[in-house]
Amino acid sequence: MLKEIIKQELISEEEYNLLLDAKPQTPELIPIAYSERAGVFKLVADENIEYRYINGSCEDRAHFISLLLSANGITAGKMWSFAPARYTFLSDELFNIADPYEINQDLTWGYHVAAYVHAYDKSGEVETLIIDQSFNPNGFLTLDEWLKMMDCPRAIQLTTDMHSYLFNSVFGYYGYTPVSYETHYNTPLDIPSVINGNFWYMYDGDEYVQRGLSVSDLAIEIYNLLQFLPEEEAAYFENVLTSIDEVIRFTAMAKPDFINQHTYDHFMSFYQKRYQHWTRRINELLG
Repeated sequence: MLKEIIKQELISEEEYNLLLDAKPQTPELIPIAYSERAGVFKLVADENIEYRYINGSCEDRAHFISLLLSANGITAGKMWSFAPARYTFLSDELFNIADPYEINQDLTWGYHVAAYVHAYDKSGEVETLIIDQSFNPNGFLTLDEWLKMMDCPRAIQLTTDMHSYLFNSVFGYYGYTPVSYETHYNTPLDIPSVINGNFWYMYDGDEYVQRGLSVSDLAIEIYNLLQFLPEEEAAYFENVLTSIDEVIRFTAMAKPDFINQHTYDHFMSFYQKRYQHWTRRINELLG
């Protein structure tokens, strides 16, 4: 993988090693027995994490699953895959994802992350298993299967511990740059957010995960009710679903004048209930 990337002069071996040296150390994962594999996946499936809105929140799903596994005595890490546009200024290549649930048109991602475990196979060899219900709601994926879903041979992969929530970047925006970073020049917003190899943990009291999971829940609730809404409302919410940022914005804004009060109240009540649910579950997992 690295040799192929270097051949195309997108990233040097020295730069790649800097990324590896900067990232958090991946803990030693204890492999689960072959006989335990189905039970581990069922543990995740029973949480009913909404995976069909693939426009965003992969980091929230991965984080919750990691917490869930850890609370049940299973060591997990996170597998990150970065498209060329996120690790080099020399490319604008992103992942092109066909939405398997047809909620949106084809999507572009700069990165993707999922929880992973080590497990014994039938022959007693240890393999890496990815938990990514957006790509396979019914079971684990091997690393090769997971990467094939993104179909980007020039992507690079980094593994981190379960606590690494998101990455920092060289010219970051949308919250990826550390709060403590101060710049004395103006950075154009069209400069890409290229990773620098560093990842960050959440502080106590941060609520990113429950917000992300609840937003995904809300997105599917909106999608399921589109056909029952008046034409103007349906058109508005179809546009909201095109971006997870728009769904988040809807939860924080005042009701648009043309939206029926009952519709607005239903969606906001649904969101709040899911937010309370995920907050309670996270607190339970954290003990």
